[in-house]
Formats: sequence, structure tokens, C-alpha cells
Amino acid sequence: MSLLLGEEETPRRLSRRRRSNRKKPPQRLKPLEEFNRSFDKCQIEDDYPIEIPKKSLYPYMEDLLKKKLSVRESALRTLVEEFETNVQSEFAREYFFTLVRRCHNCLKRGSTTEIELALQLIGLVALTLGEGDYAHEIYEDSFVFLPQVLLKSKLSHAVKVMECLSIVTLVGAKDSVDTERSMNFIWEFMSQESKHPSSVAASAISAWALLFSDVEKRSISPKKWKGLIPYLLKQLEEDDEYVNGASIEALALIFENGSLEKFSNQAEEYASIKDMKDGIMKEIKRICSGIKQDVSKILEDDYDKKTTLTFGGTRVSFTTWSQFKQINYIRRYLGYGFTNHMMENEHLHNIFHFAPATSECSDVVELCKPEFEEVAVRVFLPEIRRKDCKKRIYLSPSSLLSKGRTKLRNKHRSLAEETKAGHFDEEDFD
Repeated sequence: MSLLLGEEETPRRLSRRRRSNRKKPPQRLKPLEEFNRSFDKCQIEDDYPIEIPKKSLYPYMEDLLKKKLSVRESALRTLVEEFETNVQSEFAREYFFTLVRRCHNCLKRGSTTEIELALQLIGLVALTLGEGDYAHEIYEDSFVFLPQVLLKSKLSHAVKVMECLSIVTLVGAKDSVDTERSMNFIWEFMSQESKHPSSVAASAISAWALLFSDVEKRSISPKKWKGLIPYLLKQLEEDDEYVNGASIEALALIFENGSLEKFSNQAEEYASIKDMKDGIMKEIKRICSGIKQDVSKILEDDYDKKTTLTFGGTRVSFTTWSQFKQINYIRRYLGYGFTNHMMENEHLHNIFHFAPATSECSDVVELCKPEFEEVAVRVFLPEIRRKDCKKRIYLSPSSLLSKGRTKLRNKHRSLAEETKAGHFDEEDFD
């Protein structure tokens, strides 16, 4: 016999449901298709954070001192996963110096996998800390170890180096001087005479564009970037979707900034900035064809840039390429953990002026009175005992059903008393 009295699901059933609701990995798009989607006007469906229990990270940090390579790699992989999926603010503030120093040791003696995981972890720690002295210290250290990794690895770790430098600078730079210092480092690498692999060139251009999106127009040096637009136009001629997409992305940001004369050594050949832009657009249309021509439409003045994203029921809108470049870069860097960071990471709240709907003032008393409540329980009764037990279950004051009804009445009585005592919302005083 079954009486519905609020049955609870067992932990096993809950875990199955949680696994079934976990999102499947998104299908990998072609680079230009992915670029076109991300920079196109869009409305992303409401996205909610994934609840993943936090682990105790101290033992994994200690494992970074182990001599066995597989142990260090496993520890780094776990730390990266935890910093991606959860906002480990307290642990990062307490142990950031130790974490970064041990990552430096992994960079010196590690395998390819260990070095890339260590670089990724450094960026994640900086992003978790947010702007301030701690992140700035990581930024200063990056100019000691990142050039060494780049020189030692012979480009095998160049993609991760560019990602690490761009994220650490975006968070840890105190002013435009710091930002341009990193941009100059990337530009010197980009403009080398030797040709880089397409993945390396695309990551360098994208990293430079991210940092450029964070620099004010008046702070841009008039001399450092004179050859940038000719370089990007040359990259558009390459038959590689990754490089083409990154180049158009950078050009879109330069066009939006408006200081075209600072990025080309041919500025004197034009009568005005408008003529210069028209000349560059004519050259882009000559180079681009097919899919590249469709993507190049974002450079036109009448292109609608507005994009709206939704996180946990709260919408945030972007109207500039600079804003969307930053959120799109961080989204790809964090992967599955991006939504969790958007909901809990205060640094991202400050960057994107985002206030999650779930954040409430702890001192506000909110009385919620349900429209309908029911007491229910599930009890197993063998067939032979039904008649004997019926009276005890339904009528006895000590039965589960009676106790449940008593708790419900007490709850309603408590709510009524608090309402009479006078709890008012702020709106009542307007």
C-alpha cells in the first residue's frame, strides 16, 4: 500500500539525473564558421551553471613536488579542471604564490603535457584572483618565464604561451603601459621573418587583439604598430581559415578604435582617415572571396554589432567588438566552466558589468508563502497487515502522517505571525 507523503529520491537516482542533465560537448565548427557565429548578431539560450562539487586542492598542490612525472601531470590536470569548473577564489588567494612557483618548476623540467597544463593553470589562477597586486605579481613574473619557454620549446608551446600571456595581462596589467608591453612582445613574435605554423600565427594574432580591445584610443602608441595593417592584409591572403578569422577579428577591432593612422605606414598617402578606411576595405574585398567575403561584412559601418547573452536568467548585452572579443576569448579559454565563472567570478562581473540574478542581499528577509502545500509519505505495508495498521497510520497522533500535518500547521502559523509583525519590501516605501 502506498500513501503519497512527499517521497524523496535516493542519492543514486539523483546522481543519475545529474549525469543525464550534463551538457554534451559542442560539435567543433570550422574556424571561420565558428568566428562568423560568434561575431554575428545572436541570442544565446538561457545558460545555467553546472553544479560540480569542489575538491580539496591542497594534496594536488603538494603532488607538484613529486619526482614522478605521471603524478605531477595528474595533479596539474586535476587542478586545471577544478579551476576551470569552479571559482576557487579562497584557495587562489591563500596559495597563489606557491601554486605559481611550483608551476614554474614544472615548466623547467616537465614534459610537453606538463608544460602546457602548467601554463594553463597559471592563467586560470590569475583569472580567479582578479585584478590587484596578486595578479600583477603573476604578470611581472610572466616576462621572466614565458620568453624562456618560448625560446626553449621552439614553438611547440607557443599557442599556450600566447594564451597564458594574454589572460595574465588582461587581468594583471595595471595600466596601458603594462598592456602595450605584452602587445609589443606578441608583435615582435608575429613579425619575425620566419613563417609560423597557422595555429601559432592565429593564436598570436588573437592574443594581440584581446589585449588591444582593452586599450583606450588615446593610449595607443603612434609608432609601435605602423606595420600591423599591412601584416594583417598579408595574412588574409593565406589559405588558412584560422589565420583568416583571427586577422579579420583584429581588423574589426582596429576599425572600431578609429586610429587607423597608427597601424599603417601608408597613412600619408591618403587625404583623410575615411579615404584610408575606404582604401583598406577595397583591398580586403579584393583579397577575400567565398566564405571569407561573407565574414568580412562585419567590417562594414552598417553592420549591427548588438549581441545578447543570457546567464542564469540575467541578460547582458554588448554593442562593441571589444566587449565581445573579451567575452568570447574568455569563454573559449574556460570551456565548460565559463557559465559558473560568469555567475560567481567577481572579476568577470566587473569587466562585463554583469550582476547575476541569483545574488541577493543576505540581510533582506524575504517571506515566501506557497500557494499550495501537501504532506506526503511513502510507506510499505504487506497485504496481510493492512487492516491492522490502517488505524495506527491514519488516526494515531504519533503517526508519520499526523506529525507531517502538525509541522505544516506550525509553519503556516509562523508565517502568519511574521506577516503581522510587519516585514515590508523597500518598494512599499517608494
